[in-house]
Formats: sequence, C-alpha cells, structure tokens
Amino acid sequence: MPVFTKMQDGVLYMVVDGDYTSDELRRKGAAALEDPATPTPVPVLVDMSGAAGLRKKGVEAIRGTTDFFSARAEYVERVALLAPSDLAYGVMNQGAVFAEGRGLEARPFRTRAEALEWLQRSSGGEAPAP
Repeated sequence: MPVFTKMQDGVLYMVVDGDYTSDELRRKGAAALEDPATPTPVPVLVDMSGAAGLRKKGVEAIRGTTDFFSARAEYVERVALLAPSDLAYGVMNQGAVFAEGRGLEARPFRTRAEALEWLQRSSGGEAPAP
C-alpha cells in the first residue's frame, strides 16, 4: 500500500508513494485522523510528490479528497497539498478553491518547506525543519 501516515512535529503527514487509489487515501486518512494519539484539530500535509498516476486522476479525484477532509472538519485544522508538477499544482489549486467553498482551508505548495511553514503558522507552533 503506497499511502503512509505519521505524526511529526504536530503535523499529520499523509505520504503517497507510487500508484494509489482514492479509497486507499481516504481509508488511511480516516484511520490516522480518528487515532486517539492524533491531536484534534491537526494540520495535515498531503505529500503527493511520490504519487504515480496523479495526472490520470484529475479534478474529480481531488474533489473526492476535498470532500473527505471537509466531512472531517472537526479533526482537521487546515490541509497543505504538496504538488509534484505544475499540472498537479493546477489541479490541486482547483481542489483548494472547492475546499474553501466548503469551509476547509486548503492550499497547494511546490515545496515541503513552504507547506510546513504555512501549516505551522496556522497552529501557532514553530516551523519544523524540512
């Protein structure tokens, strides 16, 4: 399974490495968000930099992921999406606009450092080292 989750420095990391399904991303995300060890609400970094087949998934898959996080707004402080390419960044930006319309603060980033800085700023913590 190419979707991994971990808590580190107050951020929930959801890392995609390889070919994945949207269901797998949601299943792993739900388990991590509902884990009693995960603080609530938690900033989330969805790292898609190792995702294969992202180009084929398109806007509907991103909207599905946005729906997933929006439905769990009580668990999620905000979501940073790490984009592996310009095309993915554009699709993720559309997803972020859709998320914000549903009351979830989300934003795509090109680098992990920028994403972590934005996430840590939201929770008032110190930005962790990339």
